Amino acid sequence: MKIDFKYLGLEFVESAAEYDQCLLHEKPEIAFVGASNAGKSSAINAISNQKKLAKISKTPGKTKLFNFFRLSAGYIVDFPGYGYSKVSKSQKKEWAVELPKYFDSREALVGAILFTDIRNPMREHDISMFEMLHARQIPVLIVLTKSDKIAEKEALEIKNTLQDAYGFVLNFSIKDRESIGSLISLINELLSN
Repeated sequence: MKIDFKYLGLEFVESAAEYDQCLLHEKPEIAFVGASNAGKSSAINAISNQKKLAKISKTPGKTKLFNFFRLSAGYIVDFPGYGYSKVSKSQKKEWAVELPKYFDSREALVGAILFTDIRNPMREHDISMFEMLHARQIPVLIVLTKSDKIAEKEALEIKNTLQDAYGFVLNFSIKDRESIGSLISLINELLSN
């Protein structure tokens, strides 16, 4: 079956180390959040059909800044992965200050997509992030990454269980064109609301 969708024309614009350095613009933006190694960078590359747009590392925790990617309808802001132990204490303290600033103050923010590995979904940091976003009334979509790594039936069961608890959930794999198309549609929908 041919799945018809248009890849997002994403381009990297800039990084910011602190909230006060974040790009100023008038368009809507979506925050991409999740644990280190949850697959955010791979998802960015998949939805844009570019292999090296977002840097993927064998060492988790490499994204240490707010990374802004532009598309025609708005922006995607890729956040540092949380929960990775080798990040320095000073870096963790800085994130603990800078990340809430973003969610409290960013007027352009229309929603967040929380990426979590389907093989170990919604761990403690994911739940904390979800609760923080939910408390601020920021719409959150949960994307279960690496869904090709487990049996289809099990993936569906996990999705249904999490959907009951958290609302909308998408099973996603960079190897599955249908799930890439679904994520693209959700992003376009969020940015156009």
